[in-house]
Amino acid sequence: MRRGTRLWAAKAAAIVLGLGFTGSASAQVSNPDLTMAIAPGSAVMRLGGRIAEWYGVSGFTGQSYKGRKYSGSGLAGYIRLYPGFDGVAANGLHYGAQAEIHENTASNSTAGAMGGTLYILRDFGYLGLPQLGLLRFGQQEGALYLFDTGRFDSGPDGFDDGAWSGDVEHDFVKAAARAIYPWTWSRTIRTTDKIDYISPTWSGVSFGLSFEPNQTAENDAPAVTSTTTSTDLRRNTLELGGRYKAVFDGIGLNVSGGYMTAGAVAYNTPSNTQPYQGLSVWSFGAELSDAGFTLGANTKFGRMNGQFEPDYKGGATAVGWLAGGAYTIAKFSFGGSYFVYDSQGDWSSPATEGTRRETGLAAGASYGLMPGVKLFASYFNATRHQDGYNFLAGEAGSSDNDTMAQVFAVGTWLYW
Repeated sequence: MRRGTRLWAAKAAAIVLGLGFTGSASAQVSNPDLTMAIAPGSAVMRLGGRIAEWYGVSGFTGQSYKGRKYSGSGLAGYIRLYPGFDGVAANGLHYGAQAEIHENTASNSTAGAMGGTLYILRDFGYLGLPQLGLLRFGQQEGALYLFDTGRFDSGPDGFDDGAWSGDVEHDFVKAAARAIYPWTWSRTIRTTDKIDYISPTWSGVSFGLSFEPNQTAENDAPAVTSTTTSTDLRRNTLELGGRYKAVFDGIGLNVSGGYMTAGAVAYNTPSNTQPYQGLSVWSFGAELSDAGFTLGANTKFGRMNGQFEPDYKGGATAVGWLAGGAYTIAKFSFGGSYFVYDSQGDWSSPATEGTRRETGLAAGASYGLMPGVKLFASYFNATRHQDGYNFLAGEAGSSDNDTMAQVFAVGTWLYW
């Protein structure tokens, strides 16, 4: 029991130092570490958590629209819980489970004195051997996310509240003015039931494979394969991701590549003039790091729309790129990133609608005040443009074809 307690404390300390000093890890659910020192025949239990609160000011297109005006400032926050355990059987088999529980902050105004409900964002189990790799199964990320590099929104190269994978911009900007972030933080990718295989690392090389039968949380069966109601859901999604990490003369290199393919749920009505096509998406990323500095970039391109959703047949090919950098010194972390995403966007009126372009700038800093406490500041700037589409009305139209949003926020994480 004492040994298990010491191991738990050591792991918790490592998590705290990583979060507090670098401002990284937007979630405490990650790929299991098969090198963790757990005595055969024992298990380590844990319950991590985070309480976040921040104050922000914002301005965005549609802040005053059709008689309704939205506030330009406010407070926001949440609680998250991360229960889990890791164990090693007497025969050397590693096993465990992880979960991430979120507060449903959207219901705060109507949920009564208790102020909101809780829901499961991710929950998965795993079995593995260090020499063979591991199998993950449950509501979780796939290989494309797990091996992605150069996004600067989470992990050791993250900054502030998680950049475009954080929470700030969602609380202060209406969806019509928020640029779509076409990278793999999307909940449509990370919260569906999958089976993942994650390989060991050989000379810096590792890879993963994933299969997702149906694009719904917990993959309720039987799955829908065709419908007479317009839909853009994936089905039979396959993901492949790989990474190479090495250090040359003190300079760290981290490169990744991946591919996703999927079918589309058929929209089979005689009046349908805009059927969907399956996904075929490529991903590449790279980072260089030295003396606290990290520079990198990532690109996603192929047959998709929005956040890894099926595109219309005949729709434009999507292309997105992101570049950024971060610097960490002692308890301080600073960083920034910028992305451009070209996609088909809405195509309800192909004769009048052009393709969509969205841009996003994120910058921020964080300071590890003490173990378990991080202070941060964040700034976001986003633009959207599509000829022939009215973002505020959510339909084809010649007005409001452009939107802009800005947010500045300061806040804190308290975590354990």
